[in-house]
This record gives sequence, C-alpha cells and structure tokens, in this order.
Amino acid sequence: MKYFKIKQHILLIGVMFMLPACSVFETKQVVDPNLPSQASVLTNATAVQINELGIGLQSAMRNGILSFRVTTGSIGREMYDLSSVETTFTTELLGTTNGGLSATTGYNASYDNFSETRRDAALFMNAANNSSVLNDTQRNSVRGFCNTIEAWSMLFNLEMQYQNGIRISFTDLNSPGDMLNPGPFVSYTAGLTEIKRLLDLGATQLGAAGTTFAFPMTTGWAGFSTPATFATFNRGIAAEVAMYQSDWNGVITALNAAAPFFSLSGSLSTGPVFTFSTTSGDITNPLYQLKNTTTAPLVAQNLFISDAEAGDTRVTSKVALRTAPRSYNGLVGNYDVYMYPTNTSPISIMRNEELVLMYAEAEIQLNQLAAGAAALDVVRVASGLKPLAVAKPAILGNQAALITEMLNQRRYSLYFEGHRWFDMRRYNLLNTLPNDLPAMQVYVQMIRPFAEVQWDLKHPQ
Repeated sequence: MKYFKIKQHILLIGVMFMLPACSVFETKQVVDPNLPSQASVLTNATAVQINELGIGLQSAMRNGILSFRVTTGSIGREMYDLSSVETTFTTELLGTTNGGLSATTGYNASYDNFSETRRDAALFMNAANNSSVLNDTQRNSVRGFCNTIEAWSMLFNLEMQYQNGIRISFTDLNSPGDMLNPGPFVSYTAGLTEIKRLLDLGATQLGAAGTTFAFPMTTGWAGFSTPATFATFNRGIAAEVAMYQSDWNGVITALNAAAPFFSLSGSLSTGPVFTFSTTSGDITNPLYQLKNTTTAPLVAQNLFISDAEAGDTRVTSKVALRTAPRSYNGLVGNYDVYMYPTNTSPISIMRNEELVLMYAEAEIQLNQLAAGAAALDVVRVASGLKPLAVAKPAILGNQAALITEMLNQRRYSLYFEGHRWFDMRRYNLLNTLPNDLPAMQVYVQMIRPFAEVQWDLKHPQ
C-alpha cells in the first residue's frame, strides 16, 4: 500500500516544533517534484489523484498506533516498555518523576499522527468537492468516508487529552493561510458532541453514496468496502462515542444500525484491519516484536496473567512466556506482549468482539441484566470459559457485579488496544490499577502538547 499525501507545511498540532532550526510559527516553502501542490489537488483533482488520496488516507490511519498503544497500555498498567535506551518509558510515563509529564513529552506523538490523519481527511473531502471528475453521488462516498475517519481520529485524541479537550474546527482550507488558523479548544463533552455530529453526518452521506466508493478500498477493509458496509463501521464508532457519553440507549441504537457487523451469533473477529507488508513504500507492523528481545521489549504487567481465569485462551493468544525475565528500573516482565506473530500480521481497527462487549455494558447499565449476562457469555465461551451461570452464578441479577465482570472481559478481550485506561477512568477506578513501584502514579490524562500551548499564547482566541 503506497502512501500519497498532499504536501503540508504545518500540522494542526505543530509537528514543525520537532524540526531543527525552524520555529513552529514559521513556514518554509518546500518544493517536491514528486508530490502535487495542495492548491492543484484542491482546485480540480484528477481521477488518479482522487484514487491516490483515498489510498493515502487509509494508509495514514495506521500512523500513531504504536505511540497510542504503548502510552495507553503503560498508563493503564497493561504492559511496560522496558527499553534501556529510553528510560522515560519506566519513569516519566509511569509517574515516577517529580512534576509528572513534561510539557515537551514525546508521548503525545500519536496526537500529531491522528491530527494529521484528520487534516488529510478534510483535505481529501475538499479535493473531492472541487473535482469535476466526480458526480454528487461519488462525492458523497468521499464525504461519508472522510467524516467518519475524521471523527475516528478525533476520538483517539480526545480520550487521550480528556478534560484538556481538543480543537474541533479549523477554517476554510481553500483559503491561503487558513491552515495556520485552528479553532479554540473545547471541553471533553463538546468534543464528544462534535464527533457524534460528524459520524451522523457521515452516515447520512454514506446512505446517499451509491453502491461503490469513488476510490479504491484497500484489502484490510474487505467486508466493509462499500458505502453500505462501511456505514456499519461508522455506527460501531458511534456506539463507542455513545458509551463515552453514558448514553446507553444510544449505544443500543447505534449497534442495531451496525448490524450485521454487530452480531451476537457471528464471528467475534469480524471487522476491518490495518494491513502491512515489506513492499517498498509500505510499512511493517509497528507492534511486532521478536520473542525474548532485550533491545526494547514490551512486556505484560504480570497481573494480566495471574488474574486470568483458568483456561482463558486470550492470555496465550496475547502474551508469551520469556525464556528469562526482563528486569529494568525495578520492573520485571516475565511475559512478552506477543499479539502479532509476524511483521506483516494485521492489526484490528474494530471488531465484533468490541461491539458485543459494548452491547453487554449498555444492557447492564439499562438494568437488562439477563441480556447483558448473555452477551458476556458470548465472549466468555468463545474464550474457552464457562457461562456465568456455571462459573459465577452468584453475580447473576447483581448489576454492580456484572459491571465488574464486564470490565474484566474488556480487560482480556481488548488487551493492549487502548481501552483499559479509559475504562477504569470512566468508572472512577484508576486508583485500583496496580503500581509496581512505590513512586508510580496513574495519570488521568495526557498533558496538552507544548506546541498547542505556545500557539494559543501567541494567537489568543
């Protein structure tokens, strides 16, 4: 999958801050003969450019996954990066340094990546709107896809930033200079509201997009490669947003609209994936690691193994026992994170297992306890465990106990996928996450990126 992008001179979040001898507040004209100018693509993109923009956006979605997973996994106490090269993985990120996260922390790298993906989606949509080679039905396919991906990208950043909020708007990208004029930060609640609006708008546009997209869908979207089937993915994200809003009826409504992606009787592994290859111009799986590596090993926090129910196949499918423990900075890892056996193994974007667990949570929260327990049993049985009526009959009919069980099933099903930290936060349980060293603390949210703070100081709203 080759990656085509419009050349951009400054990102929403100020990636330029990382470049030497260049201020975040300056732009430099860069001429690249291999890439078209932004203006030429936005004015009247050709069919070839539309195709390349679509493939490029799908490729760009993969950027940021490594940083996001390691950061959320570490703070959520799912795993540790025991790198001896970068000591801040076992100090600053785990809260053992005085003052917490530094203003210039590198752990906001995914913020840059997802913001760039969001900007790419907006640029692609503008290019499609201004292209004479597309009819309105085809434009709707691009609009629905781009609004969905923009919302998906924003949700990652909002959950990382939490009460810091995010920027939800930027001005007209067709106007010179407006890429340097982002809107103000809004609250967490307002951020979720805007993400929901984009998803609902995207769903409407996908419904008016005909039977095919106006650009190629890559192989990772098999089963979700038409506007109608992609719309079920859109509704899956909408269910997740409703979950974060504690809108339990909204979760159920979105999941019903996500069928047949959402299915209590279908395969739990169904869903789109990121694909990787060793082909020139593509990338390999950034989460792949060799077993027993000592260079920069990602190791499981040991309670993930010892807390598991006997026979849970999710443990052996996600971690592997090391031949020798890895020790660093007082932390010990006996198991490697080993979810991807090769450097071209796919990474799930969203799958039915997550949807079933959201359905279970919503039903339990709505006090439909039998329905919630039945959904949990779907996941339990698929993971080699006995149904609750056999394994834990005492919790049936007990809402609080079923919520605890639901969180535990999410812990094992969605391990190292960026959910545990957020789950424990939304249930006010961050204080129950383990601290393996006395000085460790669990952060509530990431620090606002330094370049964003500096931008607002220089350009007050």
